[in-house]
Amino acid sequence: MKKRLTALFLSVLLTALPVLGCSNSQVNTDENGGAQQNEVQTPSAEEQEEEPAEPTASALIKERYADTDLGGYVYKVLAIPTDGHFYTQVASGINEVYAEELNGEIINDAIFNRNLSTEDTLNIKIEPIWGASVDSIRTQIHNEVLAGSTEYDAALNRMDFLGTNMQNGDLLNIKSISTINTDDYWWDRNIVDSFTMFGTKLYWISGDLNIFDDFAAEVIFFNKQLCSDNGMEYPYGMVLEGTWTIDRFFEMAKTAEQDLNGDGVLKPKDDVVGHCEENDHVKHWMYAMGEKAMDIGPDGELVTRLQEERQIRAVDKLYSVMVEQQMTYTANSTEFKAGHVLFLGTMLGPIGGLRDMEYEFGVIPMPKLDEEQENYGEYISNGWTTAYGIPMTNQDPERTGIILDAICGFSNETLRVALYDVLFGAKYVRDAESVEMLDIIFVSKMYDWAVDFTWGGSFQTLYNGIYENKQNNFVSQTQKVMKLINKAIEKLVNSVAELEY
Repeated sequence: MKKRLTALFLSVLLTALPVLGCSNSQVNTDENGGAQQNEVQTPSAEEQEEEPAEPTASALIKERYADTDLGGYVYKVLAIPTDGHFYTQVASGINEVYAEELNGEIINDAIFNRNLSTEDTLNIKIEPIWGASVDSIRTQIHNEVLAGSTEYDAALNRMDFLGTNMQNGDLLNIKSISTINTDDYWWDRNIVDSFTMFGTKLYWISGDLNIFDDFAAEVIFFNKQLCSDNGMEYPYGMVLEGTWTIDRFFEMAKTAEQDLNGDGVLKPKDDVVGHCEENDHVKHWMYAMGEKAMDIGPDGELVTRLQEERQIRAVDKLYSVMVEQQMTYTANSTEFKAGHVLFLGTMLGPIGGLRDMEYEFGVIPMPKLDEEQENYGEYISNGWTTAYGIPMTNQDPERTGIILDAICGFSNETLRVALYDVLFGAKYVRDAESVEMLDIIFVSKMYDWAVDFTWGGSFQTLYNGIYENKQNNFVSQTQKVMKLINKAIEKLVNSVAELEY
């Protein structure tokens, strides 16, 4: 996927370049500055042979459904309304489902073109049914399933709220719908792998037809001016080399600190500090370090990882730098925009609020625990992420699967390109290096059955407590609540195991 996204970005750049002309020869200058003509060697027949280009997602979808005609069917989707949920923090006037007409706005036009391609290919009409709010959508799904009928084919909502619908028995198993191949690259592989239980049960899905699974990624924004003022290189090289770790982060954060008013106490509002977050300080970092609260075990059930040695080592490290050595302060983007913070940890979604920032900034992944950690990890908020669920009362899930598959496939070259290569690459992100960082961020997503779901309160308390209470009692507190946690996990696993669809 990284190579595919990079290729898409390069294609946008190349099409924007002026045409310089073509020639069968190259012009260089001789030692006196005059032009000299260099003859270009014609490649051999073997050299001219090129590997055939991979078919695009659109081409694959068109071929897959070349003989499919759904007879003008009106596909209805219950969805978060325009400017609902967190949409307004990205751009006003958008949603992820429907666009009435082309209006010149990047996301709107991408959705319009995607839907048009889907409608033409399958002979359908796409019709949204706007829910009043994300909470009302959750309730509406449940009540209508209980009543035995729904007037929509699929529902788009917050992923954590779909978790409640799953436990209530409101949703169909995506894995049982043969027309959705979750291995197709336009679906979010991380969601599929993280939330498929027993190897066969998955109750929501997201992919290129969504934008909030990307906006929900926890990232680090850094102030370039503060780097330069303190003689520090930008972290891009370390990220690419795999040496971007918590120790390197800590060194840079402490180097940037300045007591501007001389009162002996560092405050983000008055001084310069190294690192700020607004909330959930420790929780985000656990995932950056490759750790999870809960994971899918070898038997397909859920297991807790709270008492594993590496996770405890990660907690100890975070307590040492965040609390004991005061690396971390609580503040929001206001102090970052004012030039008082080197590193701001937050989700990618609010990036639009930095457009008028005076200082140049960059975007990087959160650092690893150590260089032995193979991959970066980007915490994804289950509450920000949107996903699709199919109500249990759906009368033709195979047809719905076809439609969702086509919408998602066509999104790869429309909505995905608009989001990734244009919106981030030109409108918000200010340099090519940060766009390259987004490649790494988007393939490093980490989802978890714990923390953000309704059953995960204990996990959040355990993680964030070491910063909020300024005590590293993670091990003892974990031992106290393990019985309760295991009971909650067992209840969740059993509720999914009992689902017959």
